[in-house]
Amino acid sequence: MIRINRFDRAQAEPAHNGTILGMKAFSSGMNEPFFHFYGHLETNGIMDGNRKGHAHPTAEIYIMMAGEGFVIINDEEAPVKAGDVIEIPRNASHTMENRSGHPLTWLAIWWS
Repeated sequence: MIRINRFDRAQAEPAHNGTILGMKAFSSGMNEPFFHFYGHLETNGIMDGNRKGHAHPTAEIYIMMAGEGFVIINDEEAPVKAGDVIEIPRNASHTMENRSGHPLTWLAIWWS
């Protein structure tokens, strides 16, 4: 059986204090050795509600799936678009900002 998973707004739930929509990216039972989450940011929004963002003790990778926007890591900003892979170091403050007229979707992966 071929399983194809896609971000689905109807199944997503508010995350990061309601500033994004999110959902698991893989089916249960995959036993993947990492954590994962789709992030979805509507037009003209910012994850966490501010440019300061959030930090955690694990490294993280964002794989940009759709749209274009900006990643902010430790007060440094860079444009991102679908197909980009962003490396976020451990304990780095980070967030995503969407200044465009189109939604922004990414896959976040992190591990212990």
